[in-house]
Amino acid sequence: MSVITIARQLGAGGAAVARSLSERLGWRLLDRALVERIAAELQVEPEQVEACDERVESFVERLGTYLSEGYPDIHPTPVLPRVSPERAAQVARRLVAGVVHEGPAVIVGHGAQCVLREEPRAFHALVHSPRAIRIERARERYEVSQDEAEERIRQSDANRRRYIRDHFDREWLDPTLYHICVDVGRLGMETGAEIIADAATRYFGSLPQE
Repeated sequence: MSVITIARQLGAGGAAVARSLSERLGWRLLDRALVERIAAELQVEPEQVEACDERVESFVERLGTYLSEGYPDIHPTPVLPRVSPERAAQVARRLVAGVVHEGPAVIVGHGAQCVLREEPRAFHALVHSPRAIRIERARERYEVSQDEAEERIRQSDANRRRYIRDHFDREWLDPTLYHICVDVGRLGMETGAEIIADAATRYFGSLPQE
């Protein structure tokens, strides 16, 4: 079955575009739902998966995992995520790869554009926005200062860049990973969803209904 993957920058509006696209096409949306499936596989809470989403383990986290597994009486410090980002990424890759056999879907994040890179039934879109717009959205969403919003965006960009580089040896914002890159900051989210739907329709020839 056909799938559309949505890669996005923090504050760019990718989640809203994916939701609009899902509603417009009548397809399943695998955003939070995918996080919940990963959590179920790992037998942890979704919030624990979100805490390490699209991250790679630092040396301290790897050390904490090693100690907790090799020495049951020693546990990582509370600030460390209880879920290994590497393990979460492995489960995410397997689940994403299986989605094409389950029916049409819109998949958000988790390196789906790379997992399904050679899949002819997958259409890949990158949703981006100007930095100033991203900062303002992040400031409003998290109710933080502008400086804190900028820092969150900087850290998110670094995490996503490293995640794609380390797991797939590709560059996150490389336009050749995508069939289309849409600036929804300038075009608007609904227009962005419409453009992606139209481009995907032309790519597939027609779009199946769920």
